[in-house]
Amino acid sequence: MATLPFPPHFRTLLCVSLLVAAPLAHAGEIKTLMKDMKLAMQGAMSSTTIPELRGYVTRLESDAQRASRQPYRSDPSTYDEGMQALQQELAEVDRAIEADDMDAAKRALRRINGTRKHYHDLLG
Repeated sequence: MATLPFPPHFRTLLCVSLLVAAPLAHAGEIKTLMKDMKLAMQGAMSSTTIPELRGYVTRLESDAQRASRQPYRSDPSTYDEGMQALQQELAEVDRAIEADDMDAAKRALRRINGTRKHYHDLLG
């Protein structure tokens, strides 16, 4: 096996740096997705038409799908539980949109906000 052309202490530092950076990259992606979900939620709540609402909800669902595939190191079971709850509640929003019921969709979105607060409190 070939070795890197660096002194042993530098190779060790490089390996440790890579191990530390990997979880931070995932944490950064989760944070980015959560920020976008917040913006999508705000847009959805201020929507005045079903097509506008549908666009924001589609964005929210896409972000939720991507976030659910990210590893969460500190409490993965609670994180997974929260993401499953979010996806179930988004299905309720979809049903309201399909029924052309803006009020029901926004009520479901408000419940999602309560769930978000609950899981953010649990995860710190």
